[in-house]
Formats: sequence, structure tokens, C-alpha cells
Amino acid sequence: MLFFSLFSCYETKTKKEIFNKKNRKDIPDRVFIRTSILYKEKGIVRFFIYSPIMEEYPIYTLFPNGLELFLYEKGKNKYTYLSADWVKSTEKFFYHLKGNIIIMNPNGDFLKTEEIYWNRKYKKIFNNLSTVIYCSDGTILHAMNGLEASEDFKKIRLKNISGTFPI
Repeated sequence: MLFFSLFSCYETKTKKEIFNKKNRKDIPDRVFIRTSILYKEKGIVRFFIYSPIMEEYPIYTLFPNGLELFLYEKGKNKYTYLSADWVKSTEKFFYHLKGNIIIMNPNGDFLKTEEIYWNRKYKKIFNNLSTVIYCSDGTILHAMNGLEASEDFKKIRLKNISGTFPI
């Protein structure tokens, strides 16, 4: 009998420790399974997101199993595609992406890297890691120390670059 009462006291204490204010920020407010989000403005599709799991916290949203994102251009039937293994969104404007990142623009150019930051407010992406860009004309660019670019890839600054150009 004494064993059971000691065990139950220990278990109750552990539950209290888990739910104290300090650890509360580690527990999501909401969790969504197999999430599909379609966002429209004035009847026009702006973006579509699919994620196996989406966790909402008070100050950020986490996609621990990654996501696929389709960003549609205004007035055109074109989109930019993005996929990553892990994504954290802060205040809906800043994203931190990790693992097997692929970004493809409407022209067929695409980028591959392992980690990237995306500031949607300023429409810029950047990192300090090795990044490869494959252009639709056959050009392959290697940025050994990262890149800074506009989200549509029209302006790109590559750091420590090498590449292959078609002749």
C-alpha cells in the first residue's frame, strides 16, 4: 500500500512540473493533422499549404514534419513551389526552414539547400550555407557561403560562387 501511495505522489508531482508556467510555452495551443490551407484574396488563390502536422504556439507556428507551399502570382496562372522537412513561422512574415529545401520559381529555376531564412515582409531569402541553383537554361550555380535573393529570384547575390554554364 505504501508503494502505491509513493508512486502516485511522484506521478502527480511530475504532472505539475510538466504544466507549470515555465514549461507551458513548450505545449502547442492547437495541433492540426494532415493540414491543407487554401488562402484567397478577393476570390483569387494566393497560396496553398499542405503539411502532415501543424502546431500553433502563442508566438509561432511549427511544421515539424515539413510542408509543401504553392505561392500563386497575382493575375497569373503561375506559382512558386517550396518544400522543406521542418519549418518555423514567426508572426506570419518570417520563416526558418531546414532539411531538403527545394524552391522552384515559375520559370523552372530551382534552388536546393539545407537551411534558409525567408522574410516575407521584405520578400527576401537568405542563408550562410552551401546552396545550389539550377537554372532552366542549363546553368548550375554553387554558392559555397550562402546567398541573399528576392523571393522571385530576380535579384540574387551569391557568396563564394562557382558554376557551370552552357555553351
